[in-house]
Amino acid sequence: MASEMLQRDDLSVYVVAGVPRSFRKKLQKFVDKESKTEGGTMLLDEGLSEWVVAKLRGEKRRNHEQTPTSSALWRAYRALAAARYHTHDEELQKNVRRLRDEIEQLWMDVSPLYEEPEEEGEEDAA
Repeated sequence: MASEMLQRDDLSVYVVAGVPRSFRKKLQKFVDKESKTEGGTMLLDEGLSEWVVAKLRGEKRRNHEQTPTSSALWRAYRALAAARYHTHDEELQKNVRRLRDEIEQLWMDVSPLYEEPEEEGEEDAA
């Protein structure tokens, strides 16, 4: 559902503060009522939410917090996102979208933002 929603051309992003998690159900009902087509909502995970808020504040990760690989992949992702926006040929747009999604997955795999903490016990097993 989430990946399908992110492919839509009518996607909007809102930042809401001060509401309980249960607000999502009320929001989904409202979106269903107001949308001309099938609408959807998605709650971002904590890491992505922090990243969005940092971007809105104009904060950037310091250079020592970025890896050369993650920086290069992020630039490639942004370039492919722009190419997809300007592509009107449906077949080419699908290929650009597929490449962009693959680059995004690679970026998430190497980005320090998405490093998973080692669980206790894994160290002992080594």
